[in-house]
Amino acid sequence: MEPRLTTREVAKLYNKDERTIQRWAKSNELKSDCVYNQFNSPEYVFSVEDLDKPIQEKYFAQVKASLPKAAKSTGKKDKPFDHYTDSERQEIMWWEKTLKEWKNYRDHYPGDKAEADDKFIALCAKTDPEHTFSVKTLYRKKKQLETQGAEALIDKRGKGRQGASSIADVVWDVFQSFYLDEAQHPIQKCYEYTLRYFQEMAPELVADIPTYSTFWRRIQRDIPEPMEVLGRQGQKAFRDRCAPYIHRLYEEMASNEWWVADNHTFDVITQGENGQLHRLYLTAFFDARSGIFTGCHVTTAPSSQSTLIALRKGILKYGIPENIYVDNGREFLTHDIGGLGHRKKKPKDGEERFEVPPVFERLGIKMTNAIVRNAKAKIIERRFRDVKDHLSRLFETYTGGNVVEKPEKLKSVLKNGEIPLDGSFTDTVETLLDWYFNQQPYGGEVAADRGKPRQQVYNENLHTKRVAGAEDLSLMLMRSARVQKVTRRGVHLDIAGQRLDYWNDDFIFNYMGEKVYFRYDPEDLSAVRVYDLQDRFIMEVPVDNTAVLTYGASKEEVKQAMGKVRRLERITKEALEASTVQAFGRRTALELVMEQAHESKMARIIPEPQPKVLELQRPNEEPLLKAVGGPDLDVMNRNALRKQGGTYDE
Repeated sequence: MEPRLTTREVAKLYNKDERTIQRWAKSNELKSDCVYNQFNSPEYVFSVEDLDKPIQEKYFAQVKASLPKAAKSTGKKDKPFDHYTDSERQEIMWWEKTLKEWKNYRDHYPGDKAEADDKFIALCAKTDPEHTFSVKTLYRKKKQLETQGAEALIDKRGKGRQGASSIADVVWDVFQSFYLDEAQHPIQKCYEYTLRYFQEMAPELVADIPTYSTFWRRIQRDIPEPMEVLGRQGQKAFRDRCAPYIHRLYEEMASNEWWVADNHTFDVITQGENGQLHRLYLTAFFDARSGIFTGCHVTTAPSSQSTLIALRKGILKYGIPENIYVDNGREFLTHDIGGLGHRKKKPKDGEERFEVPPVFERLGIKMTNAIVRNAKAKIIERRFRDVKDHLSRLFETYTGGNVVEKPEKLKSVLKNGEIPLDGSFTDTVETLLDWYFNQQPYGGEVAADRGKPRQQVYNENLHTKRVAGAEDLSLMLMRSARVQKVTRRGVHLDIAGQRLDYWNDDFIFNYMGEKVYFRYDPEDLSAVRVYDLQDRFIMEVPVDNTAVLTYGASKEEVKQAMGKVRRLERITKEALEASTVQAFGRRTALELVMEQAHESKMARIIPEPQPKVLELQRPNEEPLLKAVGGPDLDVMNRNALRKQGGTYDE
């Protein structure tokens, strides 16, 4: 909007007194608009664009000088990585990688740096044709990364007004006063009442009120469900609803490029803490290039959790692999670990359904599934054969792989011998895998490496090691719940036959009715980390079962629970009251409609009908029979006429 100046302001710019400026305005020597103040006295206002050019420049110079000086940027602190969407994270990582490669190329280029830049651009266009950019873009991205942080690498063109509203605050407040009403006016009527309100109270704002669809979209986006329920359905409704076989060229393969995972049943009988005899399992990851076991966990039964424990051990010691090759077992294809793989449901109606990012994806690991019923594809089974032959056979309680292999002495050993305990057996397995199996001579596909210790082969072929600290790794290895809608008790986790509710007032108020998912640590269920369906971190929500009471609860327990429930109600009421503040005074929908009806009545918009012919319609039927004992209207009429001196015609 063009700035408008008063007579006093213009007089200062021209170095004249106000009388002179008023005289110029009256004589049209200086273009102006005459308005009347609250005392009904004329005043002059001036548009900056109507002033002389030097005066305009003087005005804008004064405005610029009055603005606060922008502080020099010292570099923007990056927000946590999981606060970005998946596409944003991919874009940041791609630019960081490209800028690093560019710097390395320039540093080692023997010729002119400008020439190096041009050749680097040409090389990128050839190797990565999907991404095209110029030298100028490289320098700009480099400067943005240094001064503004990683977020500046995201291309936000076309996103500047995403989510912004064209509805003025004062207009939105009036609209909400009609919409958040227990009369439950339809949205279309609320829109009409809003237009009517401003036509009467502030006509100058009517032209800037957007279309009905804009209001509809903002309702969906900006009005939390608890506020809508309390405003349109009342306190009771609020309390009821809202209270809280692939052939690989191993010569070209690097260490950590491919890890293979599977489960193995030990052919050894051990004894648990309860005295029960059983056979334990091994969940193992091994490096395909060198053949070393990287991460292992001995367990009573293979599960998704044992998979994560083994993976964590391997990553802490050897780093994060690029790819993981697994079979189609549930312990690997759980929705929050490897994803559903080929079992992933096809999208309905061509629309992709949001899937919770699994652990492998969060770690930047690509998962490949073995072909079903293809034994050759499960190359880890060769290593498990070594475990059977060179580890399980060492124990007296070795069972053999089948009935034919079962030793004859096993029965007597179980009756009279010492059966290894689970704890001691586990310690032995972990020691042998690290310091015996991993140190054995390599006998794989690469002839040049045969005879070398497997650990040495791993070390020599480790080009890149992706690492993560213990704390960050714990965060990335958290389990994930499936997508669920936030209810009046937040989100829940069913674990070990128990239901745990996670909620607080802020979470329910802002996200009730929305679909989210959360991550949790099975070892610490005191809180969960909640994410939206763009995989963006929202907040950490604590477990809270305060409002869950049993029969016979004490008065104090009931009071504490009710306090929790009513606190959200109080917060919602305050937000509701704040949302319906009107700058021009409150007007009800009934008042506006009645005023419109009165105006129509006074204006006589539709004239009374004026027919050319007026016809009297008489019935063609006989008169109705008179009720017995009832009055005879004919007789009454005849007598009345006679009293008045008239006659009655039959």
